[in-house]
Amino acid sequence: MWLMKMSSERWSANVSRRFFKWPSTMYHGEASATAGLLSSEPPEIELSDYQRLPSGDIENPSDLLKGERVKVGPISDLDRFFERLYNYYCEKGLWCIVTRWIVEISCLGFTIGVSGLILLFLDWHGLRKCGLAVGSGSKPCDLAKEAFHKNPFRPFTVFTGVVVVYLGIFSLYWIFCFLRFFAQLKDTLEIRDFYKNSLKITDREIQTISWSSVLEKTVQFQSIQRLCVVKDLSAHDVVMRIMRKDNFLIGMLNKGVLAMPIPRWVPGAGPVVHKANGTENRLMLTKTLEWTLNWCILQNMFDRNFSIRMDFINNPALLRKRLIAVGFGMLILSPFLIIFMLVYFFLRHAEQFYNRPSTVALPRWSNLSRWLFREFNEVDHLFKHRLNASIKHAIDYVKQFPSPIVSVIAKFIAFVAGGFAAILIIIAFLDESLLEAHLFGRNLFWYAAVFGTVTAISRAAITDEFLVFDPEGSMALVAQHTHYMPKSWRGAENSEDVRSEFESLFQFGAVYWHDVIGGDDLNICDPIRSFLFTTKACR
Repeated sequence: MWLMKMSSERWSANVSRRFFKWPSTMYHGEASATAGLLSSEPPEIELSDYQRLPSGDIENPSDLLKGERVKVGPISDLDRFFERLYNYYCEKGLWCIVTRWIVEISCLGFTIGVSGLILLFLDWHGLRKCGLAVGSGSKPCDLAKEAFHKNPFRPFTVFTGVVVVYLGIFSLYWIFCFLRFFAQLKDTLEIRDFYKNSLKITDREIQTISWSSVLEKTVQFQSIQRLCVVKDLSAHDVVMRIMRKDNFLIGMLNKGVLAMPIPRWVPGAGPVVHKANGTENRLMLTKTLEWTLNWCILQNMFDRNFSIRMDFINNPALLRKRLIAVGFGMLILSPFLIIFMLVYFFLRHAEQFYNRPSTVALPRWSNLSRWLFREFNEVDHLFKHRLNASIKHAIDYVKQFPSPIVSVIAKFIAFVAGGFAAILIIIAFLDESLLEAHLFGRNLFWYAAVFGTVTAISRAAITDEFLVFDPEGSMALVAQHTHYMPKSWRGAENSEDVRSEFESLFQFGAVYWHDVIGGDDLNICDPIRSFLFTTKACR
């Protein structure tokens, strides 16, 4: 019996080494994604210290458990399972997910419909004629007859063709989003059952419970059901699986892979990265570039066991072709994407711009900063909490460097525009019907809206008279939340270079929306290929 037991243990150890090929450092507790990404010589290509057994090689995982019975079927993809577990927590239950899907699909359909109505069916010339007819006091016109094309496809111009293709593409995308929800509904229901039956967390409780409590219950559940047949998962292991792809993107930024030889005035250009050859490049990661990296690299580099595929490593030409193909596709789709984003931006922020125009110009953290500040294994909702807490202090730091000339001009504009607005308010108090009178072809309501908007925007540019000049203190409060303080910034918080780099991460409204709507025309093949195929971190 003793010999049989020793042979069985030896066989199990050989199987484990054969299938998992553990890095030696992993046995000493070094399971951090930081070590996996940034280590100079990791012994293996795997980015984590555990893997599921391949289902095709061993059909009965209970053989490795010495007869221990798995109460439910094995989870074939733990990474995907934990990602869905976390997403279900963030979206706060099944009915919140369903409601959010209905709202999102409705907003998408509404945006497509409104853009088609405005760009294809609305007759701007007829609408202008109706406005002139109403202003002159003549017979009111029927907007349904005068302001809409009876046949929008005649004449069929190039612009009409672009709009038709745009509507066709996004209509297909709407159908895809509609069907995708039902395709994912089965997985969502399985996660709901896991929360309810296994973790004993209802949808009502999930709206108030903390993520750490969910992790604790998940780890404790392994005493009843083995989620991983290789080892007992810890909370750190679960988070590593959730953050596996995001950790890789964070590592690329930390290594300066996305630093491009672009000038500082380009919208979206971030902090300077000094290369070994003495050149200075700038980091850049717009939303379009992030999508491209996700499609071309992060979604294709892992196999079904979430190890880096060897053919992905050994064939760098394939990555270049994939990046070129996606870039060419984005170039073709860019006019339609820009149309959709502009319409969506207008519908989303028109009310905000009308009622609170000063908030449109407020700065926001750029997409690059959201990945540059993020730490390894930091889940999304905790990172957002930390980043949102820094916005107030970041605004205070930007206000430390007001432009006296801009402030003086803004005071003058606010004074003049506010004066005209005050006159219109007095007229409205005397007789509100006077606001319907016309001046230079516009009624006074139009002028009241314009002067109010100009006043609000100009007042936002005026320097606060009670501001205390303390850039060092403001930067310290920002770094307390962002955990980002380059050595070149320390002791130079009041310098022009630091202020410029900080504002490249904390961007004002126009630059921020260029970062979201605009694209990239950058050669990213060479630096990414260098990171993936010539650095030792991926071998």
